[in-house]
Amino acid sequence: MNPYIGKTYGEALALIGERFGPREALVFQGRRWNFCEVRREIDRTAARLATLGLAPGDKVAIWLPNRPEFLWYWLAAARMGLVAVVLNTRLTRDEFVYQLAQSDSRAVVVAARDTFRDFLGDLAAVTPAIRTGAAGGLACHDLPKLDHVICVDPPGPEYLGVTDWSGPVLPDLPVPPPAIDPAAPALIAYSSGTTALPKGVMLNHCVFRKVYDGGERMGTREDDRLYLCVPLFGVLATFNGILNFWVRGAAIVLAERFEIRQCLDDLVGERCTALHMLPAMVDAILQHPDFPRTDLSRLRIGIALTQDADLIDIIANRLGVKGIVTSYGLTETTGVATRTWWNEPLETRKASQGTPLPGVEAKIVDPETGATLPPNAPGEIWLRGYCIMPGYYNKPEETKAALTADGWLRTGDLGRMDEKGAVSFISRLRDSYKHKGFNVSTVEVEKAIGRHPAVVAAQVVGLPDRRFGEVGAAFVILRQSLDSAALIDFLRPSLASFKLPSYVFPIDRFPVTAGTEKVQKFRLREIGIDRIRQTGRGENQ
Repeated sequence: MNPYIGKTYGEALALIGERFGPREALVFQGRRWNFCEVRREIDRTAARLATLGLAPGDKVAIWLPNRPEFLWYWLAAARMGLVAVVLNTRLTRDEFVYQLAQSDSRAVVVAARDTFRDFLGDLAAVTPAIRTGAAGGLACHDLPKLDHVICVDPPGPEYLGVTDWSGPVLPDLPVPPPAIDPAAPALIAYSSGTTALPKGVMLNHCVFRKVYDGGERMGTREDDRLYLCVPLFGVLATFNGILNFWVRGAAIVLAERFEIRQCLDDLVGERCTALHMLPAMVDAILQHPDFPRTDLSRLRIGIALTQDADLIDIIANRLGVKGIVTSYGLTETTGVATRTWWNEPLETRKASQGTPLPGVEAKIVDPETGATLPPNAPGEIWLRGYCIMPGYYNKPEETKAALTADGWLRTGDLGRMDEKGAVSFISRLRDSYKHKGFNVSTVEVEKAIGRHPAVVAAQVVGLPDRRFGEVGAAFVILRQSLDSAALIDFLRPSLASFKLPSYVFPIDRFPVTAGTEKVQKFRLREIGIDRIRQTGRGENQ
């Protein structure tokens, strides 16, 4: 029985503290907290936030790198009925101004200066009053709702309008009561913006129920210790990392960023049993000269942000994370919606992203008609359940487009589901295009191109074409010169003729979303259309 069903953030955090109080919960740069101490930090932070005069539902943006204060402010805000807005630390000026304004954030919590950026300096360029005004009295044209800039480090004397909360909390501040409505929004996380302006996904308190069920599939245990260096602003770290392990009394070894030498030292020294990974991390670990003599035998479970079956095999057999799981989910589904079991045969875990978690339904539909498709037929993945977002913040049209009247989320993803209910992600629907009436999966074409020895990486998009509807354009990063016609000839034995790209564009680097490093295919489409306009023809036409 899942003990977190129906629990709010406050109730769930209280339950975690009561169950696991003296157990170690968090390690960061030599400092250690047990669960009692974590709860105390969250309560003290809530007491501080209560002094700002914010009302339930008001937004508090968290713009911090990986450090404990991120956790204290996120969990304190959600616990007391405010809404935490988590911001990517690598946002450009236009991006962070848009997200702070669009979310109606009344406060933003920042570090003074960090390896990533000068947070206060960047804010001062938009809100000069943080240098000259009074704390709590900001008046910014671009951010009209923003009243408070809170700094968790000493901000310096030049920032008169910044609230300095770098010191200890006054002991007599009253702790506010916890929120009581589990269906109320508790967090806003912005979509990655790979296809358009990012949307603020509203998520409620159900996350604790969700991570408990997800952890069951993952095999998370009380004696586990997760090494966590992926950014806290993403659900891989917050939901699948922090909360997934804390609901079972397991510990987090938090790193500010991924540094290979520190990672290897901490995996051994902190006796870590779990690791969440980006593909580049796996390569860095395996290629490090100390890897062969580093004892990583305690590692047993983890998650990697990849659908690449070959990489899953490498993680299990070379890195030694035998219990690596595969999952499918979106921010709009409060993270993972389907997952394999950690102890299933590896071939089963590589073949799909698993079956839906308890309380989640999945089906595959024809994206044009909405008709449910039979097993193994490719179509759009639709999901329904308690964990589906109530909507996008202040985006009624986008919300209406994403959610059906009977509660199904149109994911915009192409996939299939087998007879046992296991879901396999294929690609984003928008990553497919229709050429001469045939659907083409860009992922399939990208994999075929990637097998050429001269190609480092490839991305394929569909471009509008008056004659054929759409045509394929391949953007390739090359390690050596490669003639476009030679690449097309290389592809002919493995791809049907309608799948062959009509254009091949060498490129030095792909445009990506800050922080998540997701390739922005909408930008590639713009670049492709512009190049065609300039040249008139594709390189292989």
